[in-house]
Formats: sequence, C-alpha cells, structure tokens
Amino acid sequence: MDRFRKQANYTIKKREKKPNEFYEDDFTGKSLEGITTSVSSHSEIFTPCYSQCIGGSIENLYGLDQDSMFLDSLSSENITAMAKTKTGSKRLQQCIAKSRPEEIEKIVISVAPYMGDLMTDLYGNYMCQTLVQSCSSSQRLALLSGMRNSIIRIACNSRGTHALQNLISIANLADEENIYQQCFQGHIFELSKDPNASHVIQRLLMTVKNKYFIIKEILGRVKDLAMDKLGLCVIKKCVKDPQIFNEILEHCLVLMQDPYGNYAVQNVLETWKEECAFEFISSIQSKTAQLCIQKYASNVMEKAMKIENIRQAIIRELINEAKLDLLLGSQYGCYVMRTAAIESDRIARAELSQAISLVAPKLHNAKLQVQWDEIMANLR
Repeated sequence: MDRFRKQANYTIKKREKKPNEFYEDDFTGKSLEGITTSVSSHSEIFTPCYSQCIGGSIENLYGLDQDSMFLDSLSSENITAMAKTKTGSKRLQQCIAKSRPEEIEKIVISVAPYMGDLMTDLYGNYMCQTLVQSCSSSQRLALLSGMRNSIIRIACNSRGTHALQNLISIANLADEENIYQQCFQGHIFELSKDPNASHVIQRLLMTVKNKYFIIKEILGRVKDLAMDKLGLCVIKKCVKDPQIFNEILEHCLVLMQDPYGNYAVQNVLETWKEECAFEFISSIQSKTAQLCIQKYASNVMEKAMKIENIRQAIIRELINEAKLDLLLGSQYGCYVMRTAAIESDRIARAELSQAISLVAPKLHNAKLQVQWDEIMANLR
C-alpha cells in the first residue's frame, strides 16, 4: 500500500506543478475516461480521456498529419541540415515513406542543389537512397541533374557508391542515360579499377540500354582490365560483346595463366561455347600440355573440356604428341584428365584408356595414385 500511495502522491505533485499540461506517459492510447485513482480517503484524481485533453485523437498527433505538419514546418535549409544528422536523417526517412506527392516534391526541390554533398554524407546518403525510391521519374531526373558535377567524386566515395548504385538501378529514361554518359565519358578505364567506382560501372552495364559508351573506352585495354581484380568484374559484365570477346581471345595465352585473367577466358567459354571453339583451339594449339599443368590455365582447360569440339582437339593433340604422361605426373594435369574422362563419350573413353595404359609404367608418383584410380574409374 505504501508503494501505491507514493506513486499516487508523485502523480499529484507532477500535475500540481504543471496543472495545464498532460504528459505523454499518462496516456496509453486507450480511453481513460472515468478511471479514478484513490489518493486518500478525502481526495481523488480524475484522469480525463486523451481525446478530451487535446481535442482530437491519437492519430492526429502521431499519424500522417503529424508528419505533414513536421515537413511543412521545415525550410529548405533545415531539411538539408537535418539529413546530415543521425536522428534527422532517420526522421526524414520515416516521413518520406509516408509522405504525399507534394511533400516529396518539396523535399526534392530542397535537397537537389546539395545532392553532391548528401550522397557522400555519413547519414545523408541513407536519406538519399530512401528518397530516390519514392520519387517520380521527373523528380529522379532533377536529383540526378543536381549531382552531375559531383558524380565522379560520389562514385569513388565509400558511401556515395552505394547511393549512386541505388539510383542507377532504377534508371529508365533516355535523359538519365544521357547524363550518365556525359558524366562518365573519358573516365571509364580508371573507374573500372577503383574499389568503389568499379561497382558503379558494373551497375551501369547491367542497367543502361546503350552500353557502347562504356565498351568503346574499354576496347584496346581489355587485357589490362582482365588482369586486375576489380577490372575483371567489369569485363565479365560485357563479355557478350563480340569486340570484347575477340580481344580476350587475342590475349588468350597470357590471360589463361594469370590469377584473374583466367576467369575472363572461362567466362568467354561459358558464354560463347561452340562459337568460340575455332579461335580458342587456334590460340592453344601445340601448347595444350603445358597449359594443362599450369595452375591457373588448368582451370580454363577443364572448362574447355566441357565443349565437345574443343575437347576432341585437346585429347587428339595429347595422344598424338605423347604428352599424357606429362599430365598424369602433375596434380593440375590430373584434374584436367578427370574432367576429360567424365565428359567424353564411350569411344573417346576407350581411346583415352588405351593411351593411358601405355604410359602407366612411366608413372611413379605415389601421391597421385588416388587421382589416377579416379580417372581410370571414370573411363570404364
């Protein structure tokens, strides 16, 4: 009883101190009309309902109307300043998600001139990402126009790159593509190697209709990009272009033996399959055995074994030049032979099995015995 009496006395003092105010923690969202709290045998407090206190409902205070009133009370400068603070950015994101079109328009007009700074801001970039998803196409174009002088800086920024990729991913207007083309023209090669901007270039390749403005700046430098960790990702996104395809095969031998470049050649084989067979066979002719036992090139040769025309040419060369013992004496060569055994038809398996049995007496590396057994099991 003493505890409840102290609580009641605290409530009396609180309300006596500010008799004309009602506290948010006094109301729970339910109608409290008629509820009484006994204080003593001579007095009691009557708690009126919430609607009587403020002349309205809870929704008027916490619902959409409050968000509208909040936005209406902000000037353009205030919106931009708020977006750069943790609580302000979060509050604006909440408002944007529930705002009416005219309120979105107000925010767009307010922040468009400052998009270059907001896109790279610690908190502002999150507000920008939320805003672009709620914009109309014309509003999105206005935001993009506001940042066009800063777009390279944004692309290279660790925070700006995510916001810019988000904006690019929903681009669908010719005017948007024109702005991207004008802004990135002349910078594609260096941006493709940048740890942040490379992802922006990849997003452009996946989104825009006209990719030629990107491809034309890559041509002539495909080998350099394919041998770069980030540049390789850009090359893989445009390997369907015949010019890129031809340039990769032109440098096939070098790329196959590179830690990153070999993936570019594998991607060509996966994409073009039989269409690239003649060019690929011509590139590796008389060097097949050496490539099969090289760490990175062996991955490409395994991929090539899955294409019938190329597989037949490789096996024929290995048998005719008596190079099977070289492959079977190498860990990487055994991987290639295992794939050949799995992918070959019955006639080719019989031919391979006979050829391997002839070189078996020359094999003495006991560490590879398990792999040899696996190859022979697949040839049966």
